[in-house]
Amino acid sequence: MRADAQRNRQRLVEVTIELVLEVGGEPTRDAVAQRAGVGIGTLYRHFPDQEALLHAAARHVLERSISDGENLVETVPDGVDSLRRYMHAALDNGIGAVNIIRPLLQKPDWPDLRIRAVTLMKRLVEGAERSGALRDDLSERDIVFALTRFARPLALGLPADEERALAHRHLDFYIDGLCVGPPKFTNSPSSGDGKNAD
Repeated sequence: MRADAQRNRQRLVEVTIELVLEVGGEPTRDAVAQRAGVGIGTLYRHFPDQEALLHAAARHVLERSISDGENLVETVPDGVDSLRRYMHAALDNGIGAVNIIRPLLQKPDWPDLRIRAVTLMKRLVEGAERSGALRDDLSERDIVFALTRFARPLALGLPADEERALAHRHLDFYIDGLCVGPPKFTNSPSSGDGKNAD
């Protein structure tokens, strides 16, 4: 695929994720093409139907989030910090869009990614528990479902950047609440200082 075609495809996928989170549902193909700055024919050349577009968007989010998590497990020695950074990265990658897209797909299963995700979540939780700072009854499911809740759009009409900042802020509160002992409120780079999020 030519470089310009690859850029167009990538842009269409990223715009789809943005719009899914903004509208809280399935965006129109016209809206995707317009936001991406391409003609509708370009969209159809890359994604002949809506299923293909949504499938690519969901897979893109999952691949990025899993890859970020795998890198954090290998490079961040503190288990709680690694878990925190993973959850913040998944928010920034648009993980909330996967929840919205999944029911719209006929075959929403990605066995290769599922295996990697299960392994990653186990390593993240075990690493956090080994630190001794995290409650010992936390499960991988707890993390997955909590992230799902924080990542879903609030449907209150807030600007996207404000909604994202709130999600990061509340995620920090959640992780601090899981820790034994005094909280260590640590903002992710994208969450700002949290002072204006009230």
